[in-house]
Amino acid sequence: MNWLKVLVGISALIIAGCAAYFSVTGLGVLFAGASISVMVMASSLELAKLVAATYLKQKWDELQGFNKWYLTISVGVLMLITSAGIFGYLSNAFQAQSLQLQQVDREILVHQTKIDQNNTQITQLSTQITEFNTNQGKILDGGKVNSRLIRSIDNRDKQIAKINDKISDLQNQNAKETEKINQIKISNLGLEKEVGGFRFVAEAFNMELKNVVKFFIFLIVIVFDPLAVALIIAFNGLVSDKKKKQREILTEMMENDQKLGLYEVYGDTKDDIVENISQNTEDNGKNLPIEEEPEVVVENIPQEIEELPKLQWEDFMHPEFNWNNKKLWINNPRAVNYWLNSKGGTARELNKIKNEEENVKTY
Repeated sequence: MNWLKVLVGISALIIAGCAAYFSVTGLGVLFAGASISVMVMASSLELAKLVAATYLKQKWDELQGFNKWYLTISVGVLMLITSAGIFGYLSNAFQAQSLQLQQVDREILVHQTKIDQNNTQITQLSTQITEFNTNQGKILDGGKVNSRLIRSIDNRDKQIAKINDKISDLQNQNAKETEKINQIKISNLGLEKEVGGFRFVAEAFNMELKNVVKFFIFLIVIVFDPLAVALIIAFNGLVSDKKKKQREILTEMMENDQKLGLYEVYGDTKDDIVENISQNTEDNGKNLPIEEEPEVVVENIPQEIEELPKLQWEDFMHPEFNWNNKKLWINNPRAVNYWLNSKGGTARELNKIKNEEENVKTY
């Protein structure tokens, strides 16, 4: 349980710190006109949110009325504000990349447009060559060949040659434009890697890149700050459970001490005492009422019971109270509780002290 409490506490602090940083920075970006003032305000609200969540967890049963529900609503609203700041931070980070991507896409589009235009001209020129060849074939098939026809064929051949030259020139231009596009992509290869995962998801689901990024940002925002607050509450719950368990152990020890004293008066041995206590604590770990014993007259008591002064509540709270004299306070439940909570005592030390006292009484 101790390791679980430590892990929950560390996780809560890390996630809450990250959420606060991203939120404060994001709100500063959203309100760029007064970024420093907004960041200071957001930092104080982040701290107040965690303190309020802790206070509500510790004092939920004691709080009543307006203060209880106002603090609860305030924590919820502050969680929404934090989430909005985180969304602004992540959106701004993607926007910076998006602007660079748009610039690269525009540069590529310019060269791609030239390639498309050249391809259109190549198609038109190729169609002209096809028409020339078709007409020339029809003329030759007519069988009327003369010098005028031959000159016409020569002119068409020259035109076809010029068209082929134009086609070759356009193809060379396309090759140069394609090389420029490749250079642009190589120079921005790092940027492509940063958004490559999002591009792949967008292409896989046939969605726009912006929509995919917004979806991922929403997922992060939904779990980020609510998880931090939930872990803070869980950590406080673990601490409260430990204190409650210590109080239950202390109460049980006090009840057992009272039973030990009662049985010792009637002359039972130590084994008899332990057996009687175990028989009276079988009902789900709860102590059953001890049946009244018949009055027994003890003639010979082997040892005198030392009477201790009765303590008042203020006695052991005095700064000069002698805690080293354990007989003054070990049998006083309120003094023991004060020693555990204010003097740094532990349940293990308390058991050790009680065992020493029992050994002293035995001898």
